[in-house]
Amino acid sequence: MELRREEIIKEIARDVGFSLVGIASVERDAHANAAFARWLDAGMHGEMAYLERHRALREDASSLLPGARSAVCVALNYYQDVEKSQRSMDGTDGRGRFSVYVHGEDYHAVMTRLLAELERRLHLVFPDIATRACCDIQPISDRAMALRAGIAWLGKNTNVISPEFGSWIFLGEVLTNLELRQDEPLETLCGKCTRCIDACPTGALDTPFVLDARKCISYLTIEKRGDIDPALASKIGIDVYGCDTCQSVCPFNRVASESLVFFRGDKSPLVDMTLQELATISDEDFREKTKGSAIRRAKADGMRRNARLARSQPATSVTDSSSAW
Repeated sequence: MELRREEIIKEIARDVGFSLVGIASVERDAHANAAFARWLDAGMHGEMAYLERHRALREDASSLLPGARSAVCVALNYYQDVEKSQRSMDGTDGRGRFSVYVHGEDYHAVMTRLLAELERRLHLVFPDIATRACCDIQPISDRAMALRAGIAWLGKNTNVISPEFGSWIFLGEVLTNLELRQDEPLETLCGKCTRCIDACPTGALDTPFVLDARKCISYLTIEKRGDIDPALASKIGIDVYGCDTCQSVCPFNRVASESLVFFRGDKSPLVDMTLQELATISDEDFREKTKGSAIRRAKADGMRRNARLARSQPATSVTDSSSAW
């Protein structure tokens, strides 16, 4: 029996190396657009002004690919088993915590390569199609697309959660002018669980399904420039780049398995440096040691600030996997 176009495309995506694939329509999503507008109007994006500048573009995929009809949405498992050891760190060894997703090559580079290969193969099978690959840096909501494609559901911590890989996934899509059958969205299974909300050190998740980035440790340690509000700085602990707390306590992340594409051997040397070394790292050394790493996003000034804050924190125990789940 001849395979449908959607099945062919999904087989190609999985063969390229993506963990998940689904199809979404690119029609305007009034509900998602309204929610995003309310979030921006409330100022919850903090200093991420680019989100405000690109508000109109994010509402219409045809601004990225004229004539776009469908999106081939993909996800890549990035989980590394460093997560449990990172979670149990208490600062007594003089090192800080880095989010799991930077224990490897910059995900932008990894996803860009895989998406380019997916595009190449799609053009071999469908020579006349138009495509545009997107991942994080384009003005499109990867999360909204993934939800519509049935790859995952939206968790109360605002991460997308898949039945197969939990929330440890990178998202991307290939926009195309092909008219494809859309997959059905998944039902949100968070139920009455509030573990992510209860565990957030700064109260950034006090409203379920809404993240106040201004309080989020990931935002504070990566995107925030200059001084951090002392009331928040005192709650950051030893996180020097990002925060995985709300993911670590999520019951659905018990399904996590080691990534087959994203390798911790490609991590930046900064991950193994002490807080003292990070607090005094030079601009030149920071640039050298963050080549090919997403850590560069924090800038040298930000890393020095984060390390100084972490050094000032008292050593505390961190919830382990058995009690978190």
